Amino acid sequence: MTLVAGLSVGGLPAFIGDLLVSWRLPSSIDLPTQRQAGIFPGENKDYAAGLCQKLVIIRPYLMLVWAGRHAEAMRIIRELDAILPTESRPLEDAEPIFRILNTCGEDTEIIALLIRGASIYPFCVRTRGFELDDKRIYLLGSGASDFFEYLQDSPELLPSREQADGLLSRATMLRFAARGMAMQLGLGTGLESSWGGGFEIAYPTPSGFQKLDRLMFRAWFLNDDGGYLTSGRSFFIRYLGKDLLLSCFNPEEKTYVVKSPIGATITPAESEVVWPVWTLDLFLTPTGSMIEFARFHPPARPVCDYVEFADGALVGWSWDKAYVDDCVKKAADAIAAGVNFEMVRY
Repeated sequence: MTLVAGLSVGGLPAFIGDLLVSWRLPSSIDLPTQRQAGIFPGENKDYAAGLCQKLVIIRPYLMLVWAGRHAEAMRIIRELDAILPTESRPLEDAEPIFRILNTCGEDTEIIALLIRGASIYPFCVRTRGFELDDKRIYLLGSGASDFFEYLQDSPELLPSREQADGLLSRATMLRFAARGMAMQLGLGTGLESSWGGGFEIAYPTPSGFQKLDRLMFRAWFLNDDGGYLTSGRSFFIRYLGKDLLLSCFNPEEKTYVVKSPIGATITPAESEVVWPVWTLDLFLTPTGSMIEFARFHPPARPVCDYVEFADGALVGWSWDKAYVDDCVKKAADAIAAGVNFEMVRY
């Protein structure tokens, strides 16, 4: 089961996909979005069984997103990878793509996004997009109704204006990912519908499809006296080649490796320091409302937030306390003004 969604607000689209896969037999599993390992029942008598990528960039010009049966999606992805030209060669004939997509089993939904020239073409198998207030939306999987309900209940998530590069659509998906992980950590939200475990976000660029890399998510509790406490777990998402490394920290440190179904495995460095490109801080107020602050900082301008890795595993971290303190001060004014979100470019 799955939650996969796509969004376009008049510019380039962004897609979000959860990581959870399910199986009909119960077994204890360790999830990034749960404090302890356990057995987690889901939809249709399934149980949480592991993590996998559901947004797969097969070539820079072709991305496949899927929901449904894991084995069927992996078969199609690997068949496409085997017959398509290498990444250094352009695609001349798209017919082989359609031929393989047409073999998709009835229990799997797929969107294949193909870049041809300056256009992006979505080819849908057992799903379709729809328009909502001049916004194009795609929903797949058991979490589709949850995502749609969330958009309806939180209209501020949908930007009224977009930039040409689709930055606001990506920020919208980042906000949902941060909220989803925080709510699942605190309340288990989504597990009963067989989605969660973490998220990844992908989008098109002039050079092809990419995934948002080096993301830091933090959640905090605001006190009545103006102080704040950590929610008990923060997250850092990065890629090593095509493999996803989802790390937890503050207080404990642990890294989950979510392998890509295609591509070579890259050996991690013995030691490295990594700065986030996006930082999203979510504050839960005593009244139950949420205030979010997103900060985008290009790689050429690193900030005080960073994490340390050894052989691919997160082993240390540092946080920009002055920035978080400033967010806390702004939060009081934001609550009074009815503002839930602020995005800044560092």
